[in-house]
Amino acid sequence: MFSLVKDPDPILKQKAEHWDFTQHVNAAVVEREMLDTMNSFNGIGLAANQVGLLRRVFVMKLQDGRELGCFNPWIMFGDNDKIDDEEGCLSFPNLWLKVARHNKITASYLDNTGKPCIIELEGLDARCFQHELDHLDGITFTEYVSNLKLQMARKKQRKLNG
Repeated sequence: MFSLVKDPDPILKQKAEHWDFTQHVNAAVVEREMLDTMNSFNGIGLAANQVGLLRRVFVMKLQDGRELGCFNPWIMFGDNDKIDDEEGCLSFPNLWLKVARHNKITASYLDNTGKPCIIELEGLDARCFQHELDHLDGITFTEYVSNLKLQMARKKQRKLNG
């Protein structure tokens, strides 16, 4: 299991590098350890830079209970129906922010064997995929809100964290 990186660690703002299956041969091990880490915190998604790895991989738990490891993921299509909804992040404990995201996406990724996959996601699953993909680009959900909204949310976060 990995250690969880928390805000304000600068690795959360760094862009992850391409996963190379010829050089990074432990894809299945990394995926399993990331899933174990995510599940130990009761999360639904976890990006590699949240555990100190600057590689383009994240894991997520779909609403139907399936677990995905997504290597070199990207979004092929996002609908015009953006939904403003509350998000949290394991690296930002007890911080909750409303973020607008596509409600439906079509995404592509490689599984832990390097096999190409295409998946259509909607609702919370689509939101999670977009949130984790942002992490790989060095973007955190805090960047989607105004400074005032972020300050108000951080005040609540400090109370909740004691």
